[in-house]
Parts: sequence; structure tokens; C-alpha cells
Amino acid sequence: MKIALVHDSFTQMGGAERVVDALHELFPDAPVFTLVFDIKFKEKYKDWDIRTSGLQTLYSALGKLQYLLPLIPWGVDNLDFTGYDLVISSSSSWAKNIYVPKNCRHICYCHTPTRFLWTEPDYVKQEVPMILRPFARLFISKMKKWDYNGAQRVTKFIANSKEVQSRIKKYYNRDSEIIYPFIDTSFWHPVFPIPLLAKEGAGEVMSDGETSLSSRRHSEPRVHPRGEESLYRDDEILRSAALPQNDAVSRSYFLLAGRLQAHKQNDVIVEIFNELGLPLHVVGTGRQENYLKLIAKPNISFLGHVNDERLREEYSGAKVLIYPQLEDFGLMPLEAAACGTPTLALGRGGALETVVPGITGELFGQSVVSPLMRCPENQTAYESAIYKSQIKSLILSCSPQKYSLENLRAQAEKFSKAKFKQRILNFVNLK
Repeated sequence: MKIALVHDSFTQMGGAERVVDALHELFPDAPVFTLVFDIKFKEKYKDWDIRTSGLQTLYSALGKLQYLLPLIPWGVDNLDFTGYDLVISSSSSWAKNIYVPKNCRHICYCHTPTRFLWTEPDYVKQEVPMILRPFARLFISKMKKWDYNGAQRVTKFIANSKEVQSRIKKYYNRDSEIIYPFIDTSFWHPVFPIPLLAKEGAGEVMSDGETSLSSRRHSEPRVHPRGEESLYRDDEILRSAALPQNDAVSRSYFLLAGRLQAHKQNDVIVEIFNELGLPLHVVGTGRQENYLKLIAKPNISFLGHVNDERLREEYSGAKVLIYPQLEDFGLMPLEAAACGTPTLALGRGGALETVVPGITGELFGQSVVSPLMRCPENQTAYESAIYKSQIKSLILSCSPQKYSLENLRAQAEKFSKAKFKQRILNFVNLK
């Protein structure tokens, strides 16, 4: 059977790209078709057979796929799948809209229906340059029709969560089967001792994402405060998870991580920690970063972009991960759980499938309307106050000792890479 893989574009690295990596491991001889490929990833994918669309030359010149929005349907049609028996696409936007030969199956692993068309009306405002926005808005109605028609040509849909499954049904009127994405549970595990950020802030963030040596120090590792050694399973990860007792490094700070964009509700969390005065580490970059730094008080440290090793340390040393955004699925609560850290998450979207209340964290915002669920101009002061009060209460009552490392790791292991690969193979063979 001749197989091809398709991905929207290789312009950034994230969860969708990890899925493509796993698909390529399953089908290493399959070429990977994509709209455009950024040269900065040339070394990472040097052994792959990557085939770009006719938009590649323009993308290389302009550097932004958003500038090519009107040409995207042409670029998708430009991809030729003649001679293939099976095409597997990884799509959060365009890859599902491909044409395949009559007797070729097209299985789409859908991360979400195209966001700016269906679920995020402000996405264009955030991502498209101002000069192009009027044209983009006029074009959206045509793009919706094109996107819907493309979804009807897919043979079978895979959704990455119940949230996305419901969107596929709502916007495309298509059924789908859920196969959850994965985390690398061999990489994400507790690591101690934890580097300590300088009292005055995060210190200089180095090019590889590490803080400078002058802004961190180490404590001697001691017994994990969540229980005796019998708590841990008999494997290397759990036996090595000895957490320092020093309050300066041991679960003393809260963690907020991810892209710093307006729809992620990071500003709400910063405002809350301004009031509480508790230490908060913020990992990530984005358009809202400067604003958040402007309003943040000294108890809030911004680490910027960090590499995975440093993020693993941040997970391991945090009292809890705070996850206020609505996500299609969301890998961070699982990464945190694998590192022995619970999550306080918005009780909507993918978090409902990854955070188990009382076992791996807690959920908030289920009984009130959050700022994310309603336009700011329609958000009443009462609703906003109730929402913030609920989050504050969970933060103040948070006790890491409540959550056993065994339960946290067990939840993360449900979403392992091996399980993901096997489910994909079963789906491809049976469907």
C-alpha cells in the first residue's frame, strides 16, 4: 500500500508537529506533503521526503503564511496524490481540504476545525497585519464554504478530543473517532534539585532558554514531601523523584506556561497574583507579553521562551500549573502530571479529558461564565468577580500533598506515545 502524509505547514513547532513526527515514525517511507516549509527546520527534517506546494517560493520571500491567505486554496489543490492508496493528513486548518484519487482513502487527524473561520472570530485581528484585515474579512465567507466542502471529501475523521469531535460534528456535520495525542512520558518526569530563580526575578534568559548561573542555585535533594518511598512505583523515574525540602525551591511557586496571547486569559491570572502577592513563574512568549510585564508586580517572574529541559524543571518545582485557557486538547496538564505536579484548569474543552478533579488537579469556571466565554463588553462585573473569586479560592487552598505521584504519573501514562501509535495503526487497518 502506497501511503502519503500531509501536514498544514511547517512554520512552528508544537503539538501538531509532534503528531506528524509520530505518524512518520509509523510510516517512515511516506513522503510528507505540506503547503510551506520554513528553512529553520531543515536540519530537524533532513532525512524526510518533504514536498511543498507552489506557495513555497512566495513564503520564502515573504516569511508569513498569513500574507498568502487568498492563495491557500490554490496551494492545497497544487498538491498531487496520484498513485497513492492512503493519505493521512494532520490538520488544524488546510490539509483536510486536499483532493485524492477516487480509490484513495483520506484519513484526517483533525486537531480542530479551522479556528479563525469557525471558533475564534478575533483570530484574524491577532494574526493578520492591519493592512490586510479588511480583505481577510471579505474573504472569510468564501473560505468557510471552501473549508466545509473540503471536509466532506475526507473518508474518515479522527478527532483529538471530545471537544474537537463536537466541533467536527457542528461545523462539518461529520462523525469522527477520538484518538488522543500523546506526551513523551519517558522525557517528562520529576527532576530535582530545581534551579532557584533569583529573588529579584528570573535573571537573564540565555539563548537556550536556561537562566544565567548567577540567578539560580541548588539545594541537596531529600525525601519527596508527598509521602514515603513506598509511594513510588518500582521504576527509575519514581525512585529518582526526591524533592528538596527547602521552601525556597520546594513547591513554593505557581506556574503559568504557554503562548502569551489575549485569548489565553493570562491577564486574569496575573491580576489575581498581583492581588495575592504569591510567587508566579510565567513561561512563554507572545503578543501579550509586554502588556503582562507592564501590569505585573515583583512577585511575578517572566522566564520567556525556555527549552523542554528547563520547562521540565519548572513543572517539577511548581506547586501547581495554572491552565486558564480553553484548548482543543492541551498537553501541558499531562506534562505537568508526568512531572508530579497537579493542574488548576478551566473546566471546559480538553482539560475535562486530562485533569481528574481531586486526583490530578482541580477545575474552575464550570458554574460561571468566564471572560473567555463572553465578549469583554458583555461581561458583567459580577460575573468577572465570581470567576476570579473561584480561581483565588482554589489557589489559596491548593495542597500538593493531596495528589499522589503515582496517580499523576498513571494519568499521564494513559496518553503515551506507544498507545497513540497503536491506536492509529488499528484505525488505519480497520477503517
